[in-house]
Amino acid sequence: MKLCSSSPLHLRRPFCSLFSAYFSTEINPPPPSLPPRFLYLQSVLDQIKLLSRNPNNYSSLTTLDSLLAKTHLLDSATSLVLIDYLSQIKKLGRSKTMISRLKSRGSVSDPFLYGLVFDFLVEDGTINDVENVWAEVGGSVKSFNFSNYVILVCKFGGVDEIKDVYERILMGVASVLDRQSYVALSGALCNVNEGLLAKNIVKEMYERGMAVDGWTYFLLFQCFCRNGDFDEADLVLRKLVKNGFIIDICIYGSFLHGLCKSGKLREANKLFQKLIKRSPVRGSNERGVVLKEGRRAIFQLNCEGVVPEMMAYESYFRALCNAGKLDEAEILFKKMMKGRILPEICVYGSFIKALIRAGRDKDAIKFFNVQKKKGLVRVDEIGRHVIMGLCEKGKADDALRLFEEIVMVNGFVNSSNVCNSILQSYWKESRVAKAELFFERWQLHKYNYGRPDVVTYTIMLNGYCSHNDVLKALVVFEEMLKSKMVVNGALYERLIRGLCDSGRVNEAFQYLNDMIENGHFLFCKRWRALFRSILSIHGLINLEAVQMQ
Repeated sequence: MKLCSSSPLHLRRPFCSLFSAYFSTEINPPPPSLPPRFLYLQSVLDQIKLLSRNPNNYSSLTTLDSLLAKTHLLDSATSLVLIDYLSQIKKLGRSKTMISRLKSRGSVSDPFLYGLVFDFLVEDGTINDVENVWAEVGGSVKSFNFSNYVILVCKFGGVDEIKDVYERILMGVASVLDRQSYVALSGALCNVNEGLLAKNIVKEMYERGMAVDGWTYFLLFQCFCRNGDFDEADLVLRKLVKNGFIIDICIYGSFLHGLCKSGKLREANKLFQKLIKRSPVRGSNERGVVLKEGRRAIFQLNCEGVVPEMMAYESYFRALCNAGKLDEAEILFKKMMKGRILPEICVYGSFIKALIRAGRDKDAIKFFNVQKKKGLVRVDEIGRHVIMGLCEKGKADDALRLFEEIVMVNGFVNSSNVCNSILQSYWKESRVAKAELFFERWQLHKYNYGRPDVVTYTIMLNGYCSHNDVLKALVVFEEMLKSKMVVNGALYERLIRGLCDSGRVNEAFQYLNDMIENGHFLFCKRWRALFRSILSIHGLINLEAVQMQ
């Protein structure tokens, strides 16, 4: 597919420009050129603004109700705008009615509607309050509940969504929440490095009589190690030992990584030396191990001989590389090779990545060439680390030359992710012509380069939006839809912002509506942030003029 600015667009329904007088300082009659749908929306918002100043204004309430009765003028996006603002002025009964209509119509997913209740209608209430309101708007059939919402947030939510759920749970009265949801939330908090919050969730589980399994404690342990909070990590490790959890390289590796990252190299080396001792002893995984206070538990375990020597070397080596301790890593690598320990490819990759990040590109390429001559590892496997490292440093031309050299001689088992790195690097360097040329070349050489995938098209779309070429971005997006590629909410959002930046707010609003109805918006606050930022940036809404009660 060759992209050009004259390519036809797939515009499904005509839309006018969005209500330019939306919440101006005074309520002015909307321009006569606005079509009925937006005249309607402007009229409703005008009444909401009046009610924000005087909630008991009978005339405004009567007018508002007569406008809300015109349901044929409410599409999904317009409904959400009104639910948002109605909730802010505490007209919750009207908000519930609109949510019920959306649910019965089936155009908006239950998770998103539940989020409307959670974030807008019951912003400060308990979980049980949320469930009660959801029962009111959803009727007798309960196809979705708070436990489902927690799992959804843990899988797809960001830090803000995860923390919102956490804070609501700690408000109390969470009888509807099951054990699986607590476990998922604890894991999600650990994944975003909020170990102390995850610890509170584990404490809540314990107080509610729920079993806390070893993997939940293990994720907590890893989180504290990553954060360099070794006192907390030690407390969790003692729990793991007490419960008979298998203490293996995953535990030791996490601790080594944390020690190196925190600059505690003497402790890290001490633990490594203990791991590589080969004296036969009883394993450290027995129940009943007595751990004394005042000394880290991990140094009291009988770990000698428990971890395979190769794993100990690799774990310590990668920890040093990730911490940027290249001199120590190089010495350890030579010791590995001298001892005839053949490392896995991840070891070579970690060293190359660390060299390039330290600005030692030439040393990385030299290391690659030496290992290529030795023939102990696959050329494409070790080469991909060099190529992707060069791309991270903004050296796409060098990366492409090395890629083509390997392709011509050795080939790649899977080259699509490497090509995506090169393409991404060209866009980051703002070399649009190079990016387009590489993309076209890739399509012509699919046999050697691998097939362009959804990541490829996402990179192209983001690139065009970043360089204000929304026409080409639209062509890419419609090509993705035509090819039945999976498009996500982030892609829709980037396209919508790109359209607005180009002054094509009509189309942006249509894509916003499609995004909602196709289930690409999972969380309401993200929708609100997108909608408001678009309208604020482009002067289509004066948020400062709105004083909600």
